[in-house]
Amino acid sequence: MKRKFKIGNENLDFEMTNKTIFDIDERFDNFGDVINGVMYGKNLYNNALKVMICSCTSKRVDKDGNENPLTIDELKEKLTPNQVIDEIIPFATDLYFDYRGVKTSDTTTDEDKSEDESKKK
Repeated sequence: MKRKFKIGNENLDFEMTNKTIFDIDERFDNFGDVINGVMYGKNLYNNALKVMICSCTSKRVDKDGNENPLTIDELKEKLTPNQVIDEIIPFATDLYFDYRGVKTSDTTTDEDKSEDESKKK
């Protein structure tokens, strides 16, 4: 599931995929350490940023048309204090839960109900 997050003046799309797992593993040496850090509070904020930059699916280009991927330094500069304290950790966690197919709420939407009914037929 794609999620949106506003960073500075941009509304960016994020989604954790298989590619994200390998990207985190390659860039930061061990996906397990990064995701466990998010889940269990080790180096929590930096690990949440790592998940976010590798999960960003928005194509960003600079004025010359060159690709301009999201960076940790850019996030550190553009996030508001409220986003840092209250939003990035649950956001990174939700990205992982979405990837794993874990529902974080007990409420079932009408869309979920119709999907379940169509599977039964």
